[in-house]
Amino acid sequence: MRLYQKYLALLLVILLTLIVYFYTQKKQEFVNRIDIVLMNLLDKKIEQEKAEGFAFSFALAQNETLQTAIENNDTQKITEILERYSSTIEVFNSSKVRAQIISKDFVILARNWEHSTNGLMIKTNRPDLDDMVLTQKPHVSFEAARRLVLISSIPIVKKNHLIGFVETIQNFDAMKKYLENYDIDLLVLMDDKYQDQAVLLKNNPHIDNMVVANDDANIHHISYLKSVGLNKLLTNGIQQAEDYIYFSRLILNAKGENIGSFVLVLSKKKMKLFSAFEEELDSFLTYSRKDLYLSTMNQNSSTSLWKNYTAKNLLSLKQCAHAEDKIALEEKLRTDLNNYTKDELISLLLDTNSNQKSRGHIK
Repeated sequence: MRLYQKYLALLLVILLTLIVYFYTQKKQEFVNRIDIVLMNLLDKKIEQEKAEGFAFSFALAQNETLQTAIENNDTQKITEILERYSSTIEVFNSSKVRAQIISKDFVILARNWEHSTNGLMIKTNRPDLDDMVLTQKPHVSFEAARRLVLISSIPIVKKNHLIGFVETIQNFDAMKKYLENYDIDLLVLMDDKYQDQAVLLKNNPHIDNMVVANDDANIHHISYLKSVGLNKLLTNGIQQAEDYIYFSRLILNAKGENIGSFVLVLSKKKMKLFSAFEEELDSFLTYSRKDLYLSTMNQNSSTSLWKNYTAKNLLSLKQCAHAEDKIALEEKLRTDLNNYTKDELISLLLDTNSNQKSRGHIK
């Protein structure tokens, strides 16, 4: 081989190495951007649930009739007040509320989802309440109680004396359903050092030193993580499999202690939506439209709900509406658009699809 051929071969090797290196770097940066998007979605839902739980617990803790019933140990009256408040909130929010009243001695006085636990002492399951007795300050945090849950705990204080607690308890069903709207699977893992107090999770599957804490978790993802272990995922925050990418984030309790991890799973097919800038931008817009659409349908599921929306709003919602809702939505759109001039139609299309190039004629 001649000298120039050797140099050419060496140059090609260096060039290929650089191409592979920069491709790998770009791919990793792309995955990191997806990680940020997913964690923002997760944070958004967590903050929403914290706000709802705190609002309910705080309002109920101020109820003077409830305070009197607690002082008199009138469990029947306590249960009536709790169920009445819960029913009202459920009507307005269209979601189930799980709440309980606890005495200052850590005994369950009432629960709105089951009555068999009334009178149950939970001191061993709730070490976090000891701090609240001292500080009399509310906290909203994830706790490893009888199972891993989000708890909004508000002390009930009357004349500067602690008489009990109001708590709203939220499991991961709503969070799981919310993420499924974006084709994201959720695994919630709890450190197994808390399994003695988390007695309701004793039969749940284990992955290394973690217990799967959410119901109906995807068996395929559990099996995969069992086979490869959690060390890489929990250390790096990201792990790639053949068809899926796994993203993790710590779960901290009220003391700031790590008690587990959220694992969000996205298929590589879904990630193709983010493969170019325009598609990535469109995905963000789709998320916004989806949130608006789901919020609209939760407030009113009748077909008359579209009458107060502009054509621009309806065009955005049309892209993420369920099939059964599209008929009524499109009917309203046809009626409204008949009154538009050609220039107004062009302006509307450009405003609605500002990140896409549109060519053609408007009929």
